[in-house]
Amino acid sequence: MKKRVFSALLTLVLALALLPAPVRAADSFSDVKDPATERNVEVLRLLGVLSGYPDGTFRPDGGLTRAEFCKMSVELLGRGTDAERYRARTIFPDVRAEHWASGYVNFAVNYQVAEGQKMIRGLPDGTFAPDADLTFGQAVTILMRLLGYSDTDAGAIWPDGYIDLAHSKGVSDGVAAAGGSVLTRAQAAQLFVNVLGKEAFLARLGATLSAETTFRSVDLARGKLYTADAAYDMKKPMAGTALSGLRGSVVLIDGKAVTFLPVTGSVGAASAAAILVSADGSAAGFEVLTGGATKYDIYRNGSKVDAGALRRYDVATWAAASGTIQVCDTRVLVTYEDCEPSPAAPTRVTVLGGTVFAVTPEAQQSVAAFKPGRTMLLLLTADGRIAAALDPNDASGLRGNAVGFVDAKGVVNLICGGSLLPLALSDPQRAGQAVLISQPNRQGVTLSPLTGGVTGTLDAVRRTFGERKLADNALIFDAGENVSVESLVGRSLPASAVLYAGTNADGEVDLLVIDETTVQVFYGRAVVKEDFISTGDFLLTSDYLQVEYGSDKASPYAPMTDIVASGDYVEAIYKGGRYTGVVKLTKLEGVAPSAWIGTSAVNVNGQTYTVSADAACYNRDSGRWFADVRAALAYGGTMDLYLRDGVVRAIEVSY
Repeated sequence: MKKRVFSALLTLVLALALLPAPVRAADSFSDVKDPATERNVEVLRLLGVLSGYPDGTFRPDGGLTRAEFCKMSVELLGRGTDAERYRARTIFPDVRAEHWASGYVNFAVNYQVAEGQKMIRGLPDGTFAPDADLTFGQAVTILMRLLGYSDTDAGAIWPDGYIDLAHSKGVSDGVAAAGGSVLTRAQAAQLFVNVLGKEAFLARLGATLSAETTFRSVDLARGKLYTADAAYDMKKPMAGTALSGLRGSVVLIDGKAVTFLPVTGSVGAASAAAILVSADGSAAGFEVLTGGATKYDIYRNGSKVDAGALRRYDVATWAAASGTIQVCDTRVLVTYEDCEPSPAAPTRVTVLGGTVFAVTPEAQQSVAAFKPGRTMLLLLTADGRIAAALDPNDASGLRGNAVGFVDAKGVVNLICGGSLLPLALSDPQRAGQAVLISQPNRQGVTLSPLTGGVTGTLDAVRRTFGERKLADNALIFDAGENVSVESLVGRSLPASAVLYAGTNADGEVDLLVIDETTVQVFYGRAVVKEDFISTGDFLLTSDYLQVEYGSDKASPYAPMTDIVASGDYVEAIYKGGRYTGVVKLTKLEGVAPSAWIGTSAVNVNGQTYTVSADAACYNRDSGRWFADVRAALAYGGTMDLYLRDGVVRAIEVSY
């Protein structure tokens, strides 16, 4: 390693990254699949530090330039508005006033991190080299300076001194890179979030942290950030979805929220180690995770519990920053698709239609017992890593329990440890639904809609659902969007608006799916088909229904959750792009024409039934529909009548 005097080091331009062109902030980046990177990016996007490329990508593996660093670092400092005043200046010949980053570059080279010490300087030849690559060593050097450390603190060997200092202070947690390697955008996001959680940097921002809480949602229209405990005005309203359900703290400046720091992911990350709970109610082995610490809180699927609530095969990890044990009971049946680097030593496994999961060191041996193409039961950590792989045929009766939610855009999200983990799957036909997720074979991923659950009326003020309490980390979805319970205050939700209400081990409601969109009711003859939706190399299967009730008259073709067959006469309730309830109509067989009282009533076995004016009338002989009841009566023959709540809704005629 070359030794350099630090007066020469000060002439280097150190840089990280921000993408110059904006992307819609409400969307997740299409190419960010790693859960930790997604959380880091969301923390910085809420802060207004990150945007993305116009095509909706973040390009996490791409390198960084010096100019990109200037923009990101200035925005991280909350000085983006100040940088505008520097746009017209030309300090460097290769960063003219018309350069996209001129304001950021000029501000950065004038910003003092300490008396007599600038954050960044130009090169010895008087240029800035805005498009030059940034190295890991350069990145940690500038970040440590932002935290108040100097060349004296780091020692005489560069960049090793700063790299060692960054490691000792937790700034480089989650990033393994050589000093001279080009830093990727994903690594930069990790480093910046690590820095954001440090007291010295919060002090530089004039920021404070709220008490630990659970992130709920952002309401851009109201400029509010909601947690489980409070609603905060946002200093700079930005959308945030990937943080929903995570524990952490709100970052506040002047009493307003600027972002949210989760205790899982980059800040307070769960330990890389994961252990399986050995028996119901057992905390054996937790001291291995905590390094001997005995005072800690336990969170199971995001809810605070005592050890008695733990169950065998739950997965526990350690979140050092918050001093908590994070426990997850998510188990998912999958078919092994691919792995990296090899089946004998897998560090990443691909399942569920192209979704990549990291493998914990403890799990590598159990995963290595399988080969691509095999079915296995995965036990996941709270941050979505594989903690163990079991043979589903020899797992002591253990079964998959993976529950997910299909958002308004059709993206399937796995509910893992009380938070949402986006999968590489989409099913627009199931948008707004809670589903059971499994992949029992190579043919496809099965999404089985969840309906019903516990019943009750939501009281958003009291945070109750019927007689049950809402869990602190309850996930609430309204018309396919993740919302906070506070956003529902003052609304009256009829029972028909609640599609599903699930509970945790304590009987608290932790998953509530509601939809108040327009309800349509169809009566007629069912046509049922199994349909497929392509997701890359895999197909999702689902039963789809269409209700025919006249010539060229049919209900929407959409998925259903109930079991009926083609040819059944049904009542089908259509809401939110799917059938939320389908029931067979009651059948009265072999009714003679003489039983009719005009066209509006019929008497069978001494009981009179009203006939709906728009009753669907089908000719079984010809396979065609009659125009109306009058035409069906004129045809003659015997009739089968189909009733719902005592009203004739459909008629089938045979001569």
